[in-house]
Amino acid sequence: MNIRPFISCMCVLMLIFTCPHLSFSNENSFGFRWMFNVVIPKSGITGKLMGYVEHIQGTKFKFNGQYLNEKGPVQSGPINLSATFNLGSGLIQLENFEAHIRKLSVNMPQLGLINPDLTLNGKGELDPRSGVANFTGLRVKAGQLPELHGSLKYRPDNHGQCLLKIENPLPFMERLLELNFPDFEHWEKEGEFSLSIELQQIQSSPKAVLLFEFSNTSAASPEGTALVDSMSGNIQASSPLDNPQLDLKINLKTGEALYDTFYVNLTKKPLHLKFNSPLPDSNGNFDFTAAADWKGMGKVKTSAKMKNIFGNPSFTGKTEFRSKQLSAPFRTFVIEPFSLDELDASGEFSMDYVFNGTKRNTHLNGRMSFKNCRLSRDQILFEGINARLPFALSLNENFLPQTDETLPKSQSGVLRFKKISAGELDIENFAFPVNVTSNAIQFGTIPAINLEGGTLNFSDLKMHHPFEDDFVLKGKITAKNINMLPLSPKLLPIDGQIGGDLNFWLLKDHLSTKGSLFGKVYGGEMIIDEIFAEKPFEDSRQYGADFALRHINLEPLSQALDIGRITGRMDLDLTGLVIAYNQPASFHLLAKTTPGSGKSGDISLKAVNTLSVIGTGSGLTGAGVGVFSQFFKEFSYAGLGLECTLHDDIFKIRGLIRDDGIEYIIKRPPLFGINVVNSNPENLISFTDMLKRLRRVIGN
Repeated sequence: MNIRPFISCMCVLMLIFTCPHLSFSNENSFGFRWMFNVVIPKSGITGKLMGYVEHIQGTKFKFNGQYLNEKGPVQSGPINLSATFNLGSGLIQLENFEAHIRKLSVNMPQLGLINPDLTLNGKGELDPRSGVANFTGLRVKAGQLPELHGSLKYRPDNHGQCLLKIENPLPFMERLLELNFPDFEHWEKEGEFSLSIELQQIQSSPKAVLLFEFSNTSAASPEGTALVDSMSGNIQASSPLDNPQLDLKINLKTGEALYDTFYVNLTKKPLHLKFNSPLPDSNGNFDFTAAADWKGMGKVKTSAKMKNIFGNPSFTGKTEFRSKQLSAPFRTFVIEPFSLDELDASGEFSMDYVFNGTKRNTHLNGRMSFKNCRLSRDQILFEGINARLPFALSLNENFLPQTDETLPKSQSGVLRFKKISAGELDIENFAFPVNVTSNAIQFGTIPAINLEGGTLNFSDLKMHHPFEDDFVLKGKITAKNINMLPLSPKLLPIDGQIGGDLNFWLLKDHLSTKGSLFGKVYGGEMIIDEIFAEKPFEDSRQYGADFALRHINLEPLSQALDIGRITGRMDLDLTGLVIAYNQPASFHLLAKTTPGSGKSGDISLKAVNTLSVIGTGSGLTGAGVGVFSQFFKEFSYAGLGLECTLHDDIFKIRGLIRDDGIEYIIKRPPLFGINVVNSNPENLISFTDMLKRLRRVIGN
C-alpha cells in the first residue's frame, strides 16, 4: 500500500499553524490580510498561507484563509481554513477551527480513497513563546471512511514533533479490513484499541511513526473456523518522509488463536515480528526483509522481491527457519491438529528454501535438517534421527501443497535412524535415501530388516500426492523365514515361520494388497491373503484377512490357546475376517479334522466343555459329568468339525458331521468316546455373550 501521499498531506495540515518565516500586510483597522511562506526542504514542501483576520470584540478574532500548495509530493486545490481565536491569555486559543481540502490527489484503493475530500475541525491552543500547539476534539473525515476523533499536539523541540492520537480507531480499522478482506464484515469482534500517528524531526529529517495498540481483543469468523480470544499486543510502523522506508514491528503478547484445527496460546508463546521495506513504487514493486521470533517455537528470517502487488502480484525470495526444540512446533502443527495425542517428538529442526510464485502458485526449493530427533508413539520409537533432506514443493493459492507437473525435480537426501523399536522389533543404525516433492516421495534402496531369525524387505516404495487427501503409498513387502511366535499376541500364539510377497496400496481410507504370506505353523501349512484395512488412520479402523491352514497339529495349538488338550490334525479356513475396535466384527470359519488320518484323536474334558459352550451356549452339566470326571480326563473322538459365522455381533455355529439326521460337533468312535451334539442348529447368540461364557469356563 502506498501511504506516502497520505503521510505528506497530514504533514502539511499539522504544520499550517506551526511554520516559521511569517510576512503579512495590514490593510485596514478592522482586520488585516496577511501571508507567509511555508518551506520544508526535507519534506519537499513549498507553499503560501494567506488569509484575513477580522477583529470581533476585545481580544477575540476570526480568521479565514487558504493554503496554496506550490510544490510537494501531494497535489490538491486550495485548502480552505477558518477559525475563531482569542489572544487574551497570552495564548492563541482557537475555537471552531476547520480545514477543508477538495479532491486531494491521493489514490489508495486499499483505503477506499481516490481523490477524496478531506475535512478537519476542532479547537486548539497555540503558545507563541514556546511554539507549542495543542488541538483537542478533532474530527477528521476522509472520503467515505468513518470519521476519526482525536487530539493533536505539536512541540518545537528535537527539530519539531507532532503527535496525533485517535480515540476511536476501531471503525477505521474495520473499514480498512473490510475493503481488503470483504468477508471480515461478517465477523464478530470486540476489544479495546488505541491509535497514534507521530511526526518526528519535522524541521530536519521528517519521520512518521504509527502505533496501534489492542487488548482484550476477541473475534470469530461466521463459520467458526477462525477464533481469537483475549489477544493483546501492538503494531508499530515508521517511515522517513524524505526517503520512505517502512519499518514494521508486530508484537502479539497474550491471548489464544484457533484456525481450523491449529491452536496457539500466545500467552505462553508470544510472537514478535519485524518487517523492513521501502514503500511500493508506482508499479507496486518493492523489496522487503522480515524476521520472526516465536518463543519456544523457533526463529524465521525472510527476504523477498515483490512485483505488481496492486495488480497480478509475483514474488521471489528466501527463508530460513530454526528451532532448537522440535517438540513445541510439532505439537502445534502436527499432534493437536490431527489429534495424535500419543505421538511425541523432540530434537533440533531447521529449514532453508528459496521461493518464487504468484497469487495462485508458489514453488519452494530447499532443504530440511533433523538433528538428534526422537519420535515415539505407544511402543513405537524412532531415536537418533539425523537427516539433510532436499525438497521441492508447489503451493496453491491457500499456500497448501499441491501436485504440479511444472515443479522441478529435487535431489535425494538420506534419512538416518540410530535406533528403531516396535514391540519385539529392534533395529540399529538404519538409513535409506529419500526424494521429497509435493508430487511424490520416492524411497531409494531400503536395507533388509533382520526380524526374528528372518528378513523383511521393503522395495519399490513411493508415495504419490503425499500432502493431499488422495495420497497413495505403494510398494512391495518380501518376508523370509520370520519366526512368528515372538511377534504373535499372547492370547493367540502362532508357532512357526512365515514368508511371502505382498504388493500393497495405502490410501487415506483404505489399504489393499495383492499376494500372500505363507509358511509352516504347528506342523502344518498356512496361507494368508486378502489382507486389507478400512479407515486405517481412525479409531474406527477395520482390518482383516483370509487364512487357510492345512494339516495343523492340534495338540500344541490347543495347549497354547489353553482350551484343553486335543490331539490329531485339522484343516481350517477362516475367511472374511474383520477386526474392529480390537475384536472380531465378522468372519466365516470352517474347521474339520483332517480326513484319512487313520486313527482317532483324544480330547480332554476341558476341551469338550469349551466346544460345548461354543456349540450349545452352555458347558457340560449334570451328575454324570462329575462321575466321568473322576475316572476319565480324556476321551477319544472319531471326528471334529464346526462351522462358525459372525455378523453384526450375532454368532452362529453348525456341526459339520451329520449322521442319521443328527448334527455333531464332536463324533465319538464306534466303541467308546464322547459326542457333542448341536441340538439347536438354528440357535443364534450374541458374540459378546459367548465370549463372556468362554471366559468363565476357560478362565482367560
